[in-house]
Amino acid sequence: MIQIRTRVHFDQAKVQKKVQTANFRSLGHAAATIRITAKRSIRKRKKPSSPGSPPHTQTGMLRRVIRYEVNRDREEAVIGPVNEIAGRLWNLHEFGGVVTNRRKLKRHRFRVGQHGPIRVTAPGKFVRTLLQTAAQANRATRLVEEENERRGANKPRRYPKRPFMKPALQANQARLPKFWRDSVK
Repeated sequence: MIQIRTRVHFDQAKVQKKVQTANFRSLGHAAATIRITAKRSIRKRKKPSSPGSPPHTQTGMLRRVIRYEVNRDREEAVIGPVNEIAGRLWNLHEFGGVVTNRRKLKRHRFRVGQHGPIRVTAPGKFVRTLLQTAAQANRATRLVEEENERRGANKPRRYPKRPFMKPALQANQARLPKFWRDSVK
């Protein structure tokens, strides 16, 4: 006859620490995956995308400002464009909306020897040159003031929904549990 005696010691604090570490790592991997999917959905094109599909970008800026951050204490991840860089425009793309006021140009009194606008090519687009006479400097100042008046009297601009973050989350929904599987060791 064989007798076996065992003793089991359960250290709850150690297990909780392992779970928190694994959860932090898994949240980071999941957030990075969603971020990559969102970045890849935004194409670099000249023309705007059709409503309901991810937005197009002319410069690639929207793709470059998508970040993620994992908060270890609250056990959450935040994914999306950084507001300081992308401004409010990404929010209008994701959820749709209306903008009533456009940003005005900085008021400036141009002088001879400075660079300034000399001719309007399209609304809000100027040909700039070195101002050589007082008449050119006065014209440049007047062009900026006229553009500010035009922007102040603008009708509201409507942005249709062009979501890119929600579809990225939905595309990765089935993959998310795999990040936590066997993560505690």
